Amino acid sequence: MYGEMKDLGHELWSALQPIIDADTGQVVGHEALLRGGPGTSWESPGVLFAAATRLGYRDILEANARRLALQRLGDLPAHQFLFMNVDVLSLDIPTVVGVREVPSHRVALELSEQQPVLDNPLLLQQVDNWRAAGHPIALDDYGAGYMGPGAILTLRPDILKLDRAIIVDIDSDRWKQEVVKAVAALCHTLGIAVIAEGVETPGEFVALRQAGVRYAQGFLFGRPERRPRLEPVALPEHPLPAHRVVELPGRRRHDRVSEQAGG
Repeated sequence: MYGEMKDLGHELWSALQPIIDADTGQVVGHEALLRGGPGTSWESPGVLFAAATRLGYRDILEANARRLALQRLGDLPAHQFLFMNVDVLSLDIPTVVGVREVPSHRVALELSEQQPVLDNPLLLQQVDNWRAAGHPIALDDYGAGYMGPGAILTLRPDILKLDRAIIVDIDSDRWKQEVVKAVAALCHTLGIAVIAEGVETPGEFVALRQAGVRYAQGFLFGRPERRPRLEPVALPEHPLPAHRVVELPGRRRHDRVSEQAGG
């Protein structure tokens, strides 16, 4: 396995999964997801990072993951965001690896609630640096960990991504509906855009919209693929609730510029 890990670099690639606007079906961005060679034991990112950690290659793998993710930005239209996961155990690695002139406002940096973020002063300082450089900060996997509002208060994210754990079967689970509704209302008050991850059924989608969630990601709208999705997705029919929701950072400014240009 050691030899395989050393020779892995040429097999790594970054898949793209679309994130959609639940009002319009427009694709507003893609999450970059690391993959190994198709059909190999390295295809899963979980297997990749577990082996890299065990063999002392975690930072090397993280650097490659960031480089490959940022290279995909050129495949996206100018109005779309690229969402890139950041391993908080590899803070010494530059965010922009091997890619020049990256428009930071289009690269949202995802920090997982399942990683140690609250008791890491170096990470919190780095988050401040990333935000000052123009990167939107996304709190990922919200609801899968145990930090809850503490992570929101500490990181002050621009974007919150609800984990699949509280999305699955939400259409038939009143407790999940009320929790998501409360989180969405809190985020609206704080100016945080909300994205639901792992949306797989029309029923889940409708329940999320009724709870006030504006953006969604999941197999219902597209799996991780080599090519980005550029065309809008067909939305399940649903009554649009009259919720006020927060837009992704910078979208209003971009839309105004497009209108003035006749777009």
